[in-house]
Amino acid sequence: MYGGTAHAQQNTGTTSQDAPSQDAVAPATAAAKKAGAKTKDDKQAVALSAVTVTGVRASLQSAQQLKQNADQIVDSVTAVDIGALPDRSVTETLQRISGVTIDHFMARNDPDHFSAEGSGVMIRGMTQVRGELNGRDVFSANSGRGLSFEDVPAELMAGVDVYKNPAADIIEGGVGGTVNLRTRLPFDAPGRVIGFTGGINEGDFAKKNKPSASFLYSNVWKTENHGEFGALFDVAYSELATRSDGIQVEPYIKRTDAAVLAGSNLSQAYVPGGADWRTLDFQRRRIGLAGALQWRPNKNLELTTQVLRSDYRMNWDEHGAIFGDSSSSIVPADGTTFKYSNDGVFQSGSLASNSSRGSLAGNGVRFGTDHRNAAQRTITTDWSNSLKYNLSDQMVLYADAQLVKSTSKSLDFTVFDATYLPGVSLDVSGARPTVTVSPASYTSNPANYFWNAAMDHHEQNRGIERALKLDLEYNFEDNKWLRYARFGVRATSRSELNKSNGYNWGVVTDNWATIDSPNGLANLSSYLPNLSSLYSFSNFFRGNAKIPAPLYFPGGALAGNYLYAYTQLHSIGVPWGWKPRPDFRPQDINNQSEKTKAAYGALYFGNDEALGVPFDGNIGVRLVRTDVDAAGYGQYPDLTSAGVPDSLKAIYNGSYFPLGSRSHYQNALPSLNLRFKLTPELQWRLAVSKAMARPDFTQMQPYLAMGATLNPDKTEVTKWTGTAGNPNLKPMRATQYDTALEWYFAPTGQLYTTLFYKDVSDYIASQTHSETYNGQVFGVTRPYNMGSGKIRGAEIGYSQFYDFLPSWLRGFGMQANFTYVDSKGGVNTATDPYSNATVTGVTLPLEGLSKRSYNFTGMYERGPWSMRLAWTWRSRYLLTASDVATHLPTWSDDFGQLDGSVFYRINSNVQVGLQTNNLTNTTTKVLMGPASYSDGTVDRHLYTRGWFVNDRRYEFVLRATF
Repeated sequence: MYGGTAHAQQNTGTTSQDAPSQDAVAPATAAAKKAGAKTKDDKQAVALSAVTVTGVRASLQSAQQLKQNADQIVDSVTAVDIGALPDRSVTETLQRISGVTIDHFMARNDPDHFSAEGSGVMIRGMTQVRGELNGRDVFSANSGRGLSFEDVPAELMAGVDVYKNPAADIIEGGVGGTVNLRTRLPFDAPGRVIGFTGGINEGDFAKKNKPSASFLYSNVWKTENHGEFGALFDVAYSELATRSDGIQVEPYIKRTDAAVLAGSNLSQAYVPGGADWRTLDFQRRRIGLAGALQWRPNKNLELTTQVLRSDYRMNWDEHGAIFGDSSSSIVPADGTTFKYSNDGVFQSGSLASNSSRGSLAGNGVRFGTDHRNAAQRTITTDWSNSLKYNLSDQMVLYADAQLVKSTSKSLDFTVFDATYLPGVSLDVSGARPTVTVSPASYTSNPANYFWNAAMDHHEQNRGIERALKLDLEYNFEDNKWLRYARFGVRATSRSELNKSNGYNWGVVTDNWATIDSPNGLANLSSYLPNLSSLYSFSNFFRGNAKIPAPLYFPGGALAGNYLYAYTQLHSIGVPWGWKPRPDFRPQDINNQSEKTKAAYGALYFGNDEALGVPFDGNIGVRLVRTDVDAAGYGQYPDLTSAGVPDSLKAIYNGSYFPLGSRSHYQNALPSLNLRFKLTPELQWRLAVSKAMARPDFTQMQPYLAMGATLNPDKTEVTKWTGTAGNPNLKPMRATQYDTALEWYFAPTGQLYTTLFYKDVSDYIASQTHSETYNGQVFGVTRPYNMGSGKIRGAEIGYSQFYDFLPSWLRGFGMQANFTYVDSKGGVNTATDPYSNATVTGVTLPLEGLSKRSYNFTGMYERGPWSMRLAWTWRSRYLLTASDVATHLPTWSDDFGQLDGSVFYRINSNVQVGLQTNNLTNTTTKVLMGPASYSDGTVDRHLYTRGWFVNDRRYEFVLRATF
C-alpha cells in the first residue's frame, strides 16, 4: 500500500492521485518551494512527504495535506487503500464533505421514487455542479449537462475533490462548484501494486444477496535506454438490490361545498383526494474499467494515456395502489361527516365520490393498481492522452487530448388496472395514513377489477465531446515575488442527440371506453385471468402501516414486456386504445451542438518577508466563447376538424416547419486567491471569482408546440398559445467571495471555518411573451434568463485523531462539519393546483437548498481494528417548485441517516470488514405546499405528501493489497 502526499494545484491530466511522483519532470510549485523542497535548480525531484500509515488515518492525512497546500479552497476525500472510499458510491462519499448535500430520490422532480444510494449532488445549495474526471470534463447522457455521479464505480476512485472557488486554470461551468474524480496512475507508486476487493451485500428489506468485486494491477518498469514504463489496469463490478415502501396523500384542495362542510361549522376546509401506497424493488449493476499507460523516456518528457468506461444498468419494478378520484370529487359517504382540525384540515372520514359515472360503481371510490417496470442503461467512456515536456529548466509544456462519449437508453412501461372500492375510510391524524375497505374481501375478487390502460416511455440519448488543451508553465527563478505563471488554451466540440417520446398513455377499457361485454369492461376474472395476480404488500412499511391488502395487479409478464402486453391488451380492449409508440416524432428529438474556446492566464506569486507574514496566491482570468447550433421544428395547431374558416385550416393543419438557431456568448471569468500563513499551522484564505453555468440542453430544445383554444361552437379561435425551449439562453452567472481560516494543528488534526457569498444573476425560468408567426400573435411560454439572487453562508469543520491520549484511547478520532446556507431572490413561485398555472403571491427558496446540514463521524483505528460511525443530516429543502404528480411545490423534510463500518486487518496485506448503511431505519418525509389559488387566496399549510422507508444495508468486504 502507499500513502497520500500533498499537491498544490488541480490535476492537469498527467496525475490523478495525491502522490504525483511525475512532478519530478516539472518545475517546483510554489507550495513545494515554501515547504523547503529542492527545486529543479538543484536537478532533483520535488521532495514529497511520504505517509507510511494506512487505513482511515492515512486517508485523512492525505486529504488534509491536499486542503492545506492547495492553491484554492478545496475539500477532498481520498482512498489510500485500494477500493477504500468510505462509502460504496460516489454520491454517498460526496455528502461527507462540508457544503455538499445529495438527494434521496430518483430525480428531484419525481419525489415519488426513493433512491437508496442518492443522486443529485448540490454544493452550498446550488444544483449547478460540474463534474470532472482527472481534471477533465465528463458527463452522462442524461438530457442534462453534467455527470450522474451514481453511474461511476466508487471502487475505481483514488479520491474526490470539491473546488468551491476555483482558479482560472479550472474548466468553467460550475456556479455551485466543481467535483473532480481522481483515478490512479501507474507512476503513483514506485513499483508493482496488486489489489483486490470482494464483497457480498444485502438489504434487510429486499433480502437479496448481491456481489461486488474489484481488481487492480499496476507496475512500473525501468529500462536502461528507454526510460520508465508504467501500466495500470483496474476493473470493478458491483450489484445492489434495495426495496422502498412509500405512503402518500393526494393534494389537499380548498372546499366550500356543503357536502364536505356538513356538521363542521366551517366556512371552508381542506380535503385530500385519498392516500396512495407503493413498493419499489430496485436493482442496479455497475461495471467499471480503468486503464492507464505511462512512459517517461527521459527526465524531460512524460506521456500518459488513460481510459475509463462505466457501464451502469438499473431496473426497478413498482406496485402502486393509487386513488383515482380527483381531490375535488371526494365527499363523505352517505350518513357520515368528515372530522377536521381546528384550522379546517381533514383528519378522518368515510369517503365517497361525487364524480359522474352513471351506475358503473355506485358510491365507490375510483382506485388504480399500477404495475410499472423501468429499465435504463448508461455507458460513459473517457479516453484521454496527455504530454508533459520540460522545454527548459524554467518552462514546461502540457498538452492534452480527450474524447468523451456517453449513451443512455431507457424504457418505462406501466400497466393499469382499476376498481371502485366500497366502504373506504381514511385517517391521516396519526403518524402516517391508514386506509380500510369494507368489506375487506372485496379487494381479493378479480371480478371487481378491470383492465384499464397502459403507458410506455422511451429515451435514447447520446453525447460526444472532443477536447484539446495546451498549457504552458513558466517558473520564475530567484524572484522575491513571482513564483510561476500558467497560460493555456482549450477548445471543445460537443454534440447532443437526446430523444424522449413523452409518456404514451392509452386506454384499454373504461366507463367511457367500453367493449362488447356484459358491463362494457374487461374484468380480470374473465379477460386474461392468468396475466394478473394478487400482491400482498408483505411486511409493508415494516408492519407499521394499515392498508387494504392483498390487491390484484397486472402480472410481471405484462409489465416486463411491453410488446407482449400490446398483443394481449389489444385483444381485449377498445380497438383504438393503447398502442406502443417506440418511434420518435420531431418534437421528441433534441439535436444540438456546442463549441467552446477558452484561454486563460494565471500568475502565482508570494513573499515570505514583505508583509511580515508569509503569503502567496494567484490572480488570473479565463476568457470563454460558446457557440451553440440547434436544429428543430415547430408544429402548428390542427384546426382541420373545427368549424373555422378554410383559410385558417389551410395553415393550421398540424404540420411541422423547420426551426433553427445559432447563437454565441462570451464570458470573462477573473479570479483571485490569497493565502496568508499567520503561523506554520494557521492560514487565512481570501478568494473572489466569477463563475458561469451553461443552461441544460433540455432548456434549449428548439421545438415550438403551438396551440389554439376554440369557442364552445368550435368556430372561432379565442386564444393562440405555444410552449418551447430557448436555444438563445445565456448561462447563469455568479460573483462569489470566500474567506477561510484554517488551523492544521496535527498531521490528522484540523479546524477550519469558511464564510461565502454568491451574487447570482440570469436565473432561468419560464415566461410567456407574444411572438408572431404567419401574421398571427401567439402567447409563447419558454425559458428566459431573468432574476437575480444572493446566497450566503458559512462552513465549519473539524477532524482529529486523539494521539495525545494514553494507550488504546489514542485510537479514537472524530470528524465533524456544519454548513449554513441562506438565499434571497431567485425566480421560484408556487402553483395553482386547479390549473397548474404559475401564479404570484408565494415566494419559494432555491431548489435543493438546505439551510442547515452537518456530518458527524466517530472513528477508532488502533492495531488491526478500524471502525467508523457516520451521521449525516440536512434540513428541509425544496425539491421542485411544481411536482409532476401534484403540481405543487414539493419539499424533502429534515433527513438524517447513520452509516458505519468495522474492519480488521489480518496482516499487512489483508483486511476484512463490514460496511453498513441506514442503521437508524430513517423515514424520509416529503411535504407539499403552499398552494396559491386562482381566486387570489393562499393556503400556506405544508402538508405531508409522503413517507418512505428503505433497507438497512450490510456488506461483508475483503480487501487485499500486495
